[in-house]
Amino acid sequence: MSNQFFFNGFLKEKVYIEQPMIYEVKEYGYKILKLNKSLYGLKQVSRAWYSHIDGHFLENGFVKCIHEYTIYVKIKKNGDTLIVCLYVDDLFFTGNNPMFEDFKQAMTKEFEMTNIDFMS
Repeated sequence: MSNQFFFNGFLKEKVYIEQPMIYEVKEYGYKILKLNKSLYGLKQVSRAWYSHIDGHFLENGFVKCIHEYTIYVKIKKNGDTLIVCLYVDDLFFTGNNPMFEDFKQAMTKEFEMTNIDFMS
């Protein structure tokens, strides 16, 4: 199966699916498959993705806003500030410009990301 269908994170609960017809191996008959990774289209994928990105931000010095759980803030000792907002599977950020490039590089190493540019 193509990587574009998989979120790069592991499920915390057991999820089983019927074997898709295009992937059936006829000599093994009918199979039920246990997923090791979350599959786009499952209701668990957004929870698995949020859990993964939440852990990544917290491990990298961000603090989660107590009033809005999708906003993270990182403030350096020199006063540079980066504010990140998650919206479904999008990510918006603002703050002091010096932190932008480091943040974008770190995120592209951890997550498959596209169109990292100014909002329009």
